[in-house]
Amino acid sequence: MDFAKQVELARFPAGVMVTVRQTPEGRIFQAVQSGRGLELMVTTDAVKMYGEGPTLLLALERLKKAAEAGLPTVGEDGKYQRAVFVGD
Repeated sequence: MDFAKQVELARFPAGVMVTVRQTPEGRIFQAVQSGRGLELMVTTDAVKMYGEGPTLLLALERLKKAAEAGLPTVGEDGKYQRAVFVGD
């Protein structure tokens, strides 16, 4: 699945950059805009449970809603607020 194409199709608000990175614990999706941002971690178990496509769509949907509502300010330590989805 082409990540960049899926982000484009999601139609995030102007100026929002969306990325994803793999970690040993799972995937971290990040939406960032002008000193604001949010991370959404989907654990490896959750990816297995939901599947590749649904995981991506879920993450993009949640990040888009947060971006439309206004992303939280980045912490003083430079860290982003993070939400986590775990597998059952």
